[in-house]
Amino acid sequence: MYESGASEEEAREHIWKLIDAEWKKMNKDQMTESLFSRKFFERAINHARVALMIYRKDDGFGIEGNEFKDKVLSLFVHPIILPK
Repeated sequence: MYESGASEEEAREHIWKLIDAEWKKMNKDQMTESLFSRKFFERAINHARVALMIYRKDDGFGIEGNEFKDKVLSLFVHPIILPK
């Protein structure tokens, strides 16, 4: 951002375009035959989802308050168990 002289908004827009392109690649790769197992793809997608959740609004680490803490607690400590 600083090197190119782009504004913060332009930088964020560029990053979201990159993220969107990678999601499309991951979804496409998940549907084709691969050397990787289905479990590998599930874990990779889950890691990407967590990263997206962390960085969705801001930088993910400078968040003040309990918003991020509440999300983590709801996912891992107090999850909703769905019937099978």
